[in-house]
Amino acid sequence: MNKRHWIALHPDGDLDPGLVDDLVTESYLLVVEGLPRTQRPVDPETFAHRAG
Repeated sequence: MNKRHWIALHPDGDLDPGLVDDLVTESYLLVVEGLPRTQRPVDPETFAHRAG
């Protein structure tokens, strides 16, 4: 698995919950965009507008 684009978060209490939520959402959308359209659980474009 290519880990070149991975980031590490250290939960020491200084993390902004909104930042973590944004990072998880963006990561999810990147994965969904790579799936064939018939296997996508959501439309990344629609989800991105609703989530942002």
